[in-house]
Amino acid sequence: MAKKSLYFDSYCGYTLSAIAENGKVCEFKFEKKSDSCNVGDVYKGRIESILPGMQAIFVNCGLQRNCFLSTDDALPDSENYDVGAAPDVFSTLKEGDEILVQVTKLPVGKKGAKVTARPSFIGKCIIYMPNTPFVGVSRKIADEELRRNLVFLAKRLKCEDEGIVVRTAGPYAKRNEVKYEYTYLKNLYNEVIERFKTAEVGELLYTDSALPVKVLRDILSTDIEEIIVGNKKLKEQVESIVNLYPAHTKRSVRLHDTGRDMLEETGISAQIMTIASPRVELENGAYIIIEKTEALTVIDVNTGKFTGDYNREQTVYQTNIMAAREIARQVRLRNIGGIVVVDFIDMTNAAHNKALVDELERALKDDKAKCDVSPMSKFGLVEFTRKRMGASPLSLMTKPCKYCNEAGYTITAEYILFGLRAKVLNFIADGAKALRVDMNRDILLYMLDWRTFLDDLKGLGLPIYAVPHRTYHEQLINYRADEFDIPDDAVKLT
Repeated sequence: MAKKSLYFDSYCGYTLSAIAENGKVCEFKFEKKSDSCNVGDVYKGRIESILPGMQAIFVNCGLQRNCFLSTDDALPDSENYDVGAAPDVFSTLKEGDEILVQVTKLPVGKKGAKVTARPSFIGKCIIYMPNTPFVGVSRKIADEELRRNLVFLAKRLKCEDEGIVVRTAGPYAKRNEVKYEYTYLKNLYNEVIERFKTAEVGELLYTDSALPVKVLRDILSTDIEEIIVGNKKLKEQVESIVNLYPAHTKRSVRLHDTGRDMLEETGISAQIMTIASPRVELENGAYIIIEKTEALTVIDVNTGKFTGDYNREQTVYQTNIMAAREIARQVRLRNIGGIVVVDFIDMTNAAHNKALVDELERALKDDKAKCDVSPMSKFGLVEFTRKRMGASPLSLMTKPCKYCNEAGYTITAEYILFGLRAKVLNFIADGAKALRVDMNRDILLYMLDWRTFLDDLKGLGLPIYAVPHRTYHEQLINYRADEFDIPDDAVKLT
């Protein structure tokens, strides 16, 4: 079984996560922090006014405008599920009451956010509603016998006053996984209630938009062996999430405290950078080419330097099998969605062709995104589809290249500066007392406008002087530690 490690880090207004299997990165995600409210956020609110004629309550949640609570919003997302009738949420409420509410619709224009007094907590397989007694099944699950079985399972799982909606992923999960998720969501709600008791009006009690919440909710299971976190504050957040799971499923959370950048020191950053290249080298000297078009993604397999030890058929078969495994990893890592067409190297043995397709299907089963593989065509092509989940990491790392009339891509200013920060940490760990960086003028101007990044650099405590150059390529940065001249056009960053 593959050894899986989970990495989290946050800096400069971004949170990043990576999953590595036996040292190879198979998933990379990022999130830009935002102070705005999100659908699913839970707040402590205070009732400001009640309008019985409109069946509406206006609640102060600490946002720019009061939130709107209606009986129509008693069950979030009710149009997507078969559920029971909602109880009256106004029967015992009055002005000045402090209540727990959840955002169901973001504010638009002069209208405040819509909220519900009956929160729901979304997992991968189920939606848990702690104080609305009903059982529902996603309408996307059409098989009537399967729906009855899922209803039976949900009724056995929940308590009398609780509600559960089985999501489309429910039928594909093991019973224990659903039980673990139910325990996690129930513990999460209990923690929110405890926070509600001492929180101030308008305080955010829970958000599932945070990257650690989304990642841990989907992948924390027995196959994750270790969780490594880049800073103490994030470690506390991750531990608080992990502690909500059943005891035997918990994993220890280790702080990476060497003083150097975690992703760079562990080799994760170098692997992530390969996403920007269409060429992926295989261990045996062969390689694959990944080209994305508007309509689909095309992958070509080549033997490269690999000549094999036996006949051509066996050499090609070994290369194709290795390529199939790497393709499954790459589509997860690059978060490739839609139609993917793979041009494997031609083989004459029909058994080898079938075994190759079977191996690709097996490798794709580790992917949380739904994949559907077709048989090999008479032209030796294999097609499969994959549902994209979230943003592609390339949107953080790359942008159209201005040097080639946008025919290709180059590294974004953000990712260039992430690399600069990692180098600064290395210089600090090596005992540097001051640092001079010579860099592209436009990248420096971008840095000066990025206040979150500058604040992060200042927190490192190392005097840094930046010297702008008009002729430098955007990705070129030269470093000098301790003994250096300071030109008149240098900018003191910290």
